[in-house]
Amino acid sequence: MSSHHIIRDEQEPPILVFHINDNWQQLSEILGWSPILLISPLLKETFKLRQTKIDGYLIEGKSNTNIGEKDLVYKESQLVESLLNWINTKKCTALNIFCNDDMMIILFHKLNNKSLSIPFIFFTEKGKYILKPNSKFKKWYPEKFELDILNDDIKTVKNLKQESNGYWVEKEGFVTIEVEGELILIKEK
Repeated sequence: MSSHHIIRDEQEPPILVFHINDNWQQLSEILGWSPILLISPLLKETFKLRQTKIDGYLIEGKSNTNIGEKDLVYKESQLVESLLNWINTKKCTALNIFCNDDMMIILFHKLNNKSLSIPFIFFTEKGKYILKPNSKFKKWYPEKFELDILNDDIKTVKNLKQESNGYWVEKEGFVTIEVEGELILIKEK
């Protein structure tokens, strides 16, 4: 007798795609878990050509289009507030955001003053970033894996060796990073 695992949209972190960059492979891997997918309307044809199910759209400002139940409507100046409200209504455990590096940095600085309850994982043209709430980060990594810690307020690191171009994992196992502030931003290389 075989067992089946049924996945519902609410179980997997949603994906918001503002820009794809060169991250289609990472996007495809995450889409394999059937999360909610919201995209910029400008990317509609790209996703249709790849026969990808679209659940909703990221709609900036007021639009003449019909707004769907899963759409996220925002004003650029209020994107953070719109995201946080949307997350709360969906009861997300994390959020995957495909965007450009500038947008990620802006969101990081704007979220610094907010109460963030879940991690945001950003995929930009410069790589994958993890923005985690709380002042402590702990994750298993293989030996010699490279990381950047983008915080200025680092208190302690464990199982990491610092070099001029970032950090690398000394031995396979858990890495722990603690900062003074409320958010930790890490780039996985």
